[in-house]
Amino acid sequence: EYGFGNAASANATISLEEARQTALSKVPGATTNDIHISLDSDDGQLLYEGSIYYNQHEYEFEIDAQTGQIFSWEEESIWD
Repeated sequence: EYGFGNAASANATISLEEARQTALSKVPGATTNDIHISLDSDDGQLLYEGSIYYNQHEYEFEIDAQTGQIFSWEEESIWD
């Protein structure tokens, strides 16, 4: 686990807020209260990784911090 300061954020062309909105746009009805997202590095590639918990589902995703493209998207039902 790495702690990223302003240097890593400066290398990301997509802001945290832009990545958050990209992910939320795929889950109609979900809000910023439903999402957890952070900037991470995987073999030198900057990615936003996170999850959305909404309407009995968990969505896990990775978004490329350079292009804004969704790298991976997984959806899982989380019934109690």
